[in-house]
Amino acid sequence: MRHSAGNRGNRGGDWTRRAALKAVCIGGALVLKPWQVRSYAANEQLQIGVVGVGGRGAGFVAPEGWSSVRQQIGGRIAALCDVNRQRAGDAFARYPGVPTYEDFREMIAEEGERLDGVVVSTPDHTHAAPSARALRAGLHVFCEKGLTRTIQEARVLADLTSATGCSTQMGNQAGYNERVIEHIWAETIGELRAVWMWGGGGAGPRPLPSRGHSVPEFLNWDLWLGPAADRAYHPDWMRWATWRDFASGHPGMWGSHLWATLFKALQLESLWPLGQQPAAAGSQTIWIRAECSEVPEATFPRWRVVEWDIPARMGMRPIRITWFGGGGESERRRRAAIAELFREHPQWGAADDERWSSWTGNLWIGTEGLMYTFGHGCSVMQMLPEAKYQGVGPAPQVLARPLPGKFLRGWAAGMRDGPRPMGCFEQFSGPFTEWYLLANIAARFPGERLEFDPVHCRVVNHDSADREIRPPYRDGWTL
Repeated sequence: MRHSAGNRGNRGGDWTRRAALKAVCIGGALVLKPWQVRSYAANEQLQIGVVGVGGRGAGFVAPEGWSSVRQQIGGRIAALCDVNRQRAGDAFARYPGVPTYEDFREMIAEEGERLDGVVVSTPDHTHAAPSARALRAGLHVFCEKGLTRTIQEARVLADLTSATGCSTQMGNQAGYNERVIEHIWAETIGELRAVWMWGGGGAGPRPLPSRGHSVPEFLNWDLWLGPAADRAYHPDWMRWATWRDFASGHPGMWGSHLWATLFKALQLESLWPLGQQPAAAGSQTIWIRAECSEVPEATFPRWRVVEWDIPARMGMRPIRITWFGGGGESERRRRAAIAELFREHPQWGAADDERWSSWTGNLWIGTEGLMYTFGHGCSVMQMLPEAKYQGVGPAPQVLARPLPGKFLRGWAAGMRDGPRPMGCFEQFSGPFTEWYLLANIAARFPGERLEFDPVHCRVVNHDSADREIRPPYRDGWTL
């Protein structure tokens, strides 16, 4: 529902986006030729629509701040959309002349010709639908992390980025750390043998919210549900990060920040087809297995231990990546593994090092030492034993400089004919999201080894797990 006509923000002249793109629709996806993608002058103000302007989205529409569209890229807030008028109230009031909507489909249909890009900052289950709709309209897309709730959604967004040539970016602020990557490639800690990650668990079993609550007048409950299965309103559903139907769990909430460097350093993207290019490492499969505290009906388990067995690729040996999620048995196993590691290599450090008690972290285990990384984009990097690596300089530069752009500025640079952003859906964030979401599927089938084919986007040895890749959308919703 559109709330106000407002200032349409036309830049003048006869130019309109649809006329300029002359897009050809094939099978529901836009396919643009290079000459059909509009370029932008360096000083041209980008016209941005924002879907989801309360909560996290408030930062994008703020006049200043690290995630402010206006301050970071000089963009103009040209359309606003939110299903919750109460949470969106401040943003709507700040831009009295800007059109406001409840339904992103209406916003894109009515304002798309005057927009350059769309920022999506909604709960995880409604990331993919507006992002896909915007890409099909020829609009550049910035989508918050976790990029999608399901693997199929991530694959669709990557394919649409390839088909349209639009600039896309996932909102994991720090991207990846090139220093870590180049030290791993240079084998500064020797040949990498394993990576252990740890972090938060889920809510565990919870009773399903009961009926009997009226929908608040300020909320469009049907649009909030989006493609998720229909259900009666209850305020507990709005604590969306708890529920599997609406969230991507710790892998999407925090893994998207903490594991991006790992994905790049291990060259895992080489197992995926990127755009029109076949998988650089050939057609291979990833095996994944989980053990967990329980298999809750509607939430994420309190603890889980997830193992990805990665095949050889791009000259790198096969490797096992392990995530110890949550407390309880997972934490006990992690502590036991760390104790055993330092029994075998006492010269590397101590099992009671306070770093192993950080709420989340990554431990890279080489043949000659260790690397500990922590923080968004693995911004903290420390190598052990400390005496050996004290004062170690940068590894030989391998990644091309300048690096692809991060966050909003990288997205805007991609619109202006710059390099594809670091978190481009096609080249990085799509495959990365598919990889970490495998942890959620594995936790639905604890103890079973699942074989995932990243080329064809299928679990090839387990029909029920394969169906988890592409759960159905509610009637009336499409991707």
